[in-house]
Amino acid sequence: MVDASLSVVSGGDVAGRLAELGLEEEPLREVVGRCFHSFISCTQNHPPFVKGIWQWGEAVRFLREYTLPLGLRRSDEDNFSVVVDDERRFAIAVATGDEATGIAELLPTTRAQKGISTLLAVIANQAQLNLFTEAEAPVVPVDERKKIVTWILLIHRAKDEVRCELSLPSSMGEDGRINAWHERVILAAVPVNGDQIEIDVPEAPEIVVEVNRKIS
Repeated sequence: MVDASLSVVSGGDVAGRLAELGLEEEPLREVVGRCFHSFISCTQNHPPFVKGIWQWGEAVRFLREYTLPLGLRRSDEDNFSVVVDDERRFAIAVATGDEATGIAELLPTTRAQKGISTLLAVIANQAQLNLFTEAEAPVVPVDERKKIVTWILLIHRAKDEVRCELSLPSSMGEDGRINAWHERVILAAVPVNGDQIEIDVPEAPEIVVEVNRKIS
């Protein structure tokens, strides 16, 4: 069940919401399409884990090629590769989502367990969006110098399309996956040939740590 407090932007409202962030839908979809073609360019002679990491790396590359000319900057601090808009105070990371990605009526999670950098980003989002209740406190203190929110360009490879969304995470479960969102901007799916196979591979070299309690 989708949280009633979750804001889901889709259809004709997407362009206006992205414009508030200084972004456009078609270049973001092009990022997704280009990283998918990088994924399928790998051959059977590549090590099995390369495909996922290559797709993630190319998605970050293409996202940077789109956004850096717009005035954003790259950051790889603490092995967390993002683009940062210092004026609007947000960052964008890339992750692979589950089959609910890009479907407004469902609630996606990240496919892979995420690490400490993503955890800290979610905590910072909670602080910036005032999502803590009076009885809750952050697991770790939020760095006052980094008062930004971090969006996730969430990508899911399906049989005939690649679904995607730009979404603002608000919670990480005990399994280390992002499991709740403050806002989701649903992008139009990118059509692809229907003969590609979904494989379970690592998506990024982020350091993974155990999350002992749910943050919500």
